[in-house]
Amino acid sequence: MSFALENTGYRAIIDDAAARRVAKTLNIPFMGTLGMLVLAKKQGLISEISQPIQAIQDAGLWLSDDLIQFLRQKAEE
Repeated sequence: MSFALENTGYRAIIDDAAARRVAKTLNIPFMGTLGMLVLAKKQGLISEISQPIQAIQDAGLWLSDDLIQFLRQKAEE
């Protein structure tokens, strides 16, 4: 977050809700891990988001089916 604050044109990667509130207060641009996956897919850096999302779920993060469907639509999968 401090790097993005000091260097315009960069975005912080933040998943923590409290840290997101701080970033908003400080006008620091940010996105979460799942948003980064969608962006990487749209830019052709990865071929699909399903496998990384499954890995995130396997690591213990619960994601609703609606959220996964929304992300797949955003990633045009």
